[in-house]
Amino acid sequence: MSDNRPANANDAPPGEVTIEAEPPALEAVADPHADEREFDFGPQMVAEGSGTALPPLHTQSKQRIIGGKYVVLERIAQGGMGRVYRVRHQHLENEFALKIMMEQVAGTPGARDMFFREAKIASSFSHLNIAHVVDFGDDPDMGMYMVMELVDGEPLHRMLHREKRLSIRFACDIVMQVADALHHIHQRDIVHCDIKTENILITEVTTQRRRQRVAKLLDFGLARRLSGKSDGPLSGTPQYIAPERIRGEQPTPASDVYSLGILLYELICGRVPWEGSVEEILRGHLERPPAAPSTLVAGVDPALDRLILHALAKKPTDRHHDCAQFQYELKTAMDMMGLRARQPRVSRGAIEVSPVDQLDLTSRGFRRCRLPLAMVGANGTISAANDAFSIFVLGRIESMVGMSLSSTALPAFWPSFGEDLATMFGDATLAQVERVLVVADEHGQKQILVWMERVDDATMQIGAHQLNVTLPAPALPSSGRSIH
Repeated sequence: MSDNRPANANDAPPGEVTIEAEPPALEAVADPHADEREFDFGPQMVAEGSGTALPPLHTQSKQRIIGGKYVVLERIAQGGMGRVYRVRHQHLENEFALKIMMEQVAGTPGARDMFFREAKIASSFSHLNIAHVVDFGDDPDMGMYMVMELVDGEPLHRMLHREKRLSIRFACDIVMQVADALHHIHQRDIVHCDIKTENILITEVTTQRRRQRVAKLLDFGLARRLSGKSDGPLSGTPQYIAPERIRGEQPTPASDVYSLGILLYELICGRVPWEGSVEEILRGHLERPPAAPSTLVAGVDPALDRLILHALAKKPTDRHHDCAQFQYELKTAMDMMGLRARQPRVSRGAIEVSPVDQLDLTSRGFRRCRLPLAMVGANGTISAANDAFSIFVLGRIESMVGMSLSSTALPAFWPSFGEDLATMFGDATLAQVERVLVVADEHGQKQILVWMERVDDATMQIGAHQLNVTLPAPALPSSGRSIH
């Protein structure tokens, strides 16, 4: 990373507009990826290079405490509608990013409700690829504030500005992670409505064997519930808005899929499909077909062209139905391009091994086991899985490390999976949960025993085994259901 300071903040352009009129009435916007820019903050963040403490909040003579418990250390973000600070919890000593709405903005009709809604929505998610909100309050002197996990990293738009365009492997990996975050929120009745490079932060985490770049999705200020109604004018960034939203229709998961397609297009090509004035951009979304990425960048595989153009279909019904379907096609395209890691072949010869080699052989034995097995964390992210488990939930063999179980077929026939996982992690005395599930195929109904067993405080083992019972085929097609 070229920038190791906290970057819960974005440097976003003055490209976010409120669309209240027909396209010809809209004003032109600046290039969305200018390096130095300020923008309408609410609810986003603009990173500031100085990292200097703001005198009114933190002086040598007296530390400023917000909400009675957050000690201000320095300002790390600045925008037209608010500021973000690095803070330390007064008692826990943990550091966070704290976002404050400026007083003049708080008086704007609906601003406080939007700020509160963003905090409430973001705090409801627990996902590796989503920046988590941990607290919210109203300070008597500073006003409304929101407390988020503090993430060291680099905003994606800065990275793209520096690199001009990203490698296909890296672009696909980032978009796969963002798609997983979106699938997570869609399952909770939320549409993000503001996917763009400014709202994605790239950080690094260290695993046992290597460093891995992780995408964090930020900013739920424009997010809406699928079951709710749109109030007020359409807001967003013109370069990423789905056609149906321009037409005034309700956003759906397919609207986020469209923005995801724009994101992948931009990372690979170094530009969005349509540029120019707001009117030209919106008419591009509504009327003009995008140029295939392979016509702009040499070496783009036809499978990737098909994926992106599929996501950018003008009609929502012609796109991927949801992000899980988008991920499936992206994984397939990556496999075709040879971008996914292959499992090492296992030697069949008899060998003498050292203790270190024995650990590797144990790992290989786990992968070769015919019983579907996987290791998952509290948020359902897979840390290890064997080939049998991959076939069990995906229908094919592929690496599942880092994948969320929510993006597989498992929750479809194990409806209580999410609840069971939360129960296991919430009750340290509970060692195992078992379910007998009934699934139907052309041969009739089969009973499958699935279980979740504690490995340690941070990991559960998931397994499945078909019972030797075949029930008569039902009169009507039956989805899987849990029986106890």
